[in-house]
Amino acid sequence: MQKPTALPMIGVQHRSHLTPLTESEVRFEIDMCIGCDRCMRACPLPLSSQVNIADLNLATISDEVAPHVARFTQECVMCGSCVPVCPVSNHRDLLMLSLKQRLGISWDRNVDMSLVLEYLPQGWTLPLLLSRLREQPMFGDAQLVPDNYLKHLLSSSKLLSLVPDSILIQERTYGREMYFILEGRFMTSTLGPLGQELPIAVLGRGEFVGERGMLTGQQRTATVKAQTTAMVLEVPEQVIQRMMEVAPPVRHYFENLHNTRSIVSILKRMALFQGVADQDMRWLASKVRFRNYERDEVLFADREEAQPAREALHVILDGFVKVARMSSGSHPGQGKERIIAYRQNGDYFAGGLDMLGDGKAVTATAINRVRLAEIRREDMLVILSRYPEVNQRFMHRLQEYRVMADAAQTFIGPRDLLQRGQTQALAEAEARAGLRALVGGGVVEGTEVLVIDLDKCVHCDKCEEACERRHGHSRMNRRGMVVGNISVATACRHCQDPVCLLCSRAGIARLPSGEVYITESCIGCGICAERCPYDNISIISLNEQEAAPSSTWERFTRFFSKGVGREYGKRQLPMAQQFAMPGPLTPGDGSDAIAEVRKKLAIKCDLCAGYSNQACVQACPTGAAFRVQPGQFFGSTEDILNLTTSQER
Repeated sequence: MQKPTALPMIGVQHRSHLTPLTESEVRFEIDMCIGCDRCMRACPLPLSSQVNIADLNLATISDEVAPHVARFTQECVMCGSCVPVCPVSNHRDLLMLSLKQRLGISWDRNVDMSLVLEYLPQGWTLPLLLSRLREQPMFGDAQLVPDNYLKHLLSSSKLLSLVPDSILIQERTYGREMYFILEGRFMTSTLGPLGQELPIAVLGRGEFVGERGMLTGQQRTATVKAQTTAMVLEVPEQVIQRMMEVAPPVRHYFENLHNTRSIVSILKRMALFQGVADQDMRWLASKVRFRNYERDEVLFADREEAQPAREALHVILDGFVKVARMSSGSHPGQGKERIIAYRQNGDYFAGGLDMLGDGKAVTATAINRVRLAEIRREDMLVILSRYPEVNQRFMHRLQEYRVMADAAQTFIGPRDLLQRGQTQALAEAEARAGLRALVGGGVVEGTEVLVIDLDKCVHCDKCEEACERRHGHSRMNRRGMVVGNISVATACRHCQDPVCLLCSRAGIARLPSGEVYITESCIGCGICAERCPYDNISIISLNEQEAAPSSTWERFTRFFSKGVGREYGKRQLPMAQQFAMPGPLTPGDGSDAIAEVRKKLAIKCDLCAGYSNQACVQACPTGAAFRVQPGQFFGSTEDILNLTTSQER
């Protein structure tokens, strides 16, 4: 029988393209199964405790699918925990895939609307609610988005009633929820350079806000405040992502809208395009081509075949880009990468060549997920010819880059030390190696990074011990990459665009203030740890908890070895949900107690959210450990070049 081709599977983002088993292969693997239930014991899903392997095998090869087996199949996240424990090397994950495909999309089945109807405000009915959602442009076509999809959306979302002056979204906070306005009027505004409130627009019924945070995970760029009594539907990111999976036109709508809004917003903020009329800005935005790049993917390179159109303008909309040049070696392929700078949203290249001004090509590589806007040469020439002042600024900018490219990088460290001139400069080779570590190691994309001053550190491990006392398990390791006299500890950096947040169960989430944390929905499947490129998430088994001290002497010695302080507290079992905080999705009905039993749990640094201090910093006896924002502490490579140039003068 011919092998099925690889195909995308809804709800399995981390393994988006899998090759399913043929019918004969499915039957062969089921025949090989010895019914030992090891795969079910290894499965992190709480519901796996209620599923018998015999029932699962029967459902895989017949039409008899028990309700609890169907629910378990829909909840399966394809993490692969079942595969390595099988004594006969069955591909239980691919068997689950075939069952998932046969059962189809869960949103095609009936949904219990009792909770939604119970909390509807007076005067509202389900038909009225559905009709208001149909006023949203992406939900208008009932052929593309059936009523049943909207019912599933409603059942997993929250209806919010707001009074005038209520703040729905706060600028410069984090959030991935979307809000659909069902009734009322809202004012959107942003803070001006002097802290004044600058109105942007008035939004009303049939409109929405929050799509940028949902799509990118970046900070909110505006404040949204109710002007009247209002009703909105708050939709968690996981729910709207599922809607975009089952109804691709919804995804296309949001992506096209976000691309257009992003490029217009960035072009207006760029000094290069100041003075360009709004109609010309919109015309230029309509000519843009958008490109997406994954981590470590090359945007363009100094190799001839990888160079972009020389005169095209490339504007970064989201993400970080590493800019480098390959030095020539004595033999082909022996050249070394020399990092010149890193760029982020709002920065731009002219074909990857001209912005450096020396006629040589550069290599630009995505540090994280990057979205790029490409403006063609002929479209750019129209703007330059129509606005001579833009042409003049462009040429001036090229000259600035030429000066910076000629300056050698001589220091990597805190910028305030550079400004005071109290630190001996590092050798050029060491400085470049440090910059490579900061960029390649992803430090520059973090928002909160734990660093240790090695000149002060006495290697006492008090920081790790304090973390363990407070949380039950240490969530950090003081040893990490070293740049000069600074060690970047191995702990969550709370990235600007955390790839670990793509959890279909909302087991990991982000507070408005930026802390990324594990929620009570976590099942310990390990997908977030698999996605984290810096190995800062660990998975613990809940049957490996530390036993309580059995004797007086053991309790006495533990008191002196573990210490006592503000971070010391009673050890609490994750089974009782003490290690995790509430997540963005509505919890289950809790009708079956066994469904709440966890087998594993993810742990990571959450900056001691809920405490008045951070245990690792508080416990350091020498003040060597402290938290920094990388962009302010290390500075951008362009800032360092400017500071170095001014010192040399």
